[in-house]
Amino acid sequence: MDFSKLKKLYPEAMLSKKPFIKGNTFRISYKNQWIHIPTEHISHREMNILNLLKEEAQTDSFPISQSEWFHFLDGSLEHPPTTDIPVRLIQIVLEKINTDFAYSTWVDAVGHIFESVLDVFFVSEDTCLIIQKHTSKALKQKELFGMLKTLEDDFSIRANAYIGQFWESDPHLKTIFREERHIFQEEYRHLDYRMNSLSDVALRYFTKDAVSHSTLMLSLKTSIEKQPEWKELIFALWENQGNVTVAAKQLFIHRNTLQYRMDRYYDSTGLSLKNMNDLLLSFLIIS
Repeated sequence: MDFSKLKKLYPEAMLSKKPFIKGNTFRISYKNQWIHIPTEHISHREMNILNLLKEEAQTDSFPISQSEWFHFLDGSLEHPPTTDIPVRLIQIVLEKINTDFAYSTWVDAVGHIFESVLDVFFVSEDTCLIIQKHTSKALKQKELFGMLKTLEDDFSIRANAYIGQFWESDPHLKTIFREERHIFQEEYRHLDYRMNSLSDVALRYFTKDAVSHSTLMLSLKTSIEKQPEWKELIFALWENQGNVTVAAKQLFIHRNTLQYRMDRYYDSTGLSLKNMNDLLLSFLIIS
């Protein structure tokens, strides 16, 4: 396939390193990137032709799903499959995949280990999506991480996951799922933990643009980065909700040493890490 020729047919087509972008697009992998064509510029007949092209061009290394959920998320199906029960999207990005990775076996294993699964499929060589319905015994994040660890051990891979919220299957579902995919795609490389949810990523994701365009915040960031130990100090206090004793243990330093660093930080920045508002601001600056 030649992107320049496709661009002549669809001037709105664009290349991106990201498989998911905002807006409804038909997407296909191309030379370690992704071609995106806004679906509003594609007729029904053209969509069928492009899907045939996609099947021919797509690598055979992972199974192409023909399920309704796959086509709904991919944009070729307008309405979600009918269900009266709220559903959520679980995203898993796989790392350290061998060339002989058994995709079909992985899909089967996920369907057996995770409960109440409606569908499991890959949208790229390293990204697996799970559609799960809500039950009265919805598992907590810690329990889901245990399941993920089992899969990691069985398949000798490393995985990062995003656990979405449960949503009604209504006209807003596609937009919500698209935003969840975009959030995880943007944030998972910046996260300290390998299983995350909206509350783990929202703070950085929804504030990063404002922070990056603020001269005031950038000046504070420059001041903070002059002392390498301050960044780990802020992260340790944030992760432990300001608990000085626990943060000191995490950093393997004496409590008095940590207190001394907090005092120096205040003298330099005017921000007290004993105050949760100041700690939050400091966390936003360095995230």
